Amino acid sequence: MKKYIPFIIIYLLLSACAYSVFMNAFPHLRNVQISAFENNTSEYTLAQELQNHLVSKFQGDGRLRISNMNPDSIVEGSILDYRNEIFSYDMFGNVYEYRVTILFSIEMHDLRMQQVMYENKSMMLSESYFPGSTNPDLLNSENAAQTRIFERLFTTIIQSTLDLW
Repeated sequence: MKKYIPFIIIYLLLSACAYSVFMNAFPHLRNVQISAFENNTSEYTLAQELQNHLVSKFQGDGRLRISNMNPDSIVEGSILDYRNEIFSYDMFGNVYEYRVTILFSIEMHDLRMQQVMYENKSMMLSESYFPGSTNPDLLNSENAAQTRIFERLFTTIIQSTLDLW
């Protein structure tokens, strides 16, 4: 019996490592539809870029498949406002930093249970960028700031719906 104890311990340790910290708070959901966002801004490509980004992030996450036919859940919303403003100057009076701010109205619905999983009618997210910066820790373009905002939006949706902690 003593010779089997190391094997039992190793088995228990390995099986404990297989546990995943990702749990779905809505296990009955298998897929999601990412609807086209209404765009109330003059940035005419912004809604399509957001939709593409969310589709890509949900595909990468893997908990819900993208589906447009009979989805279990749906993400929809609006881009209410968009600003790209000068945020700071250097000591010579040159623009040093810009700030992109996007105001969203966003909802995620469980279509099977007919309930709202997440809703925020006025989510404002901002990111700064530094044009011409060569520092890899700083964003250096408006597009990079938009992408970071889209990533934060996706993270907020996931943390508020699918993640159980």
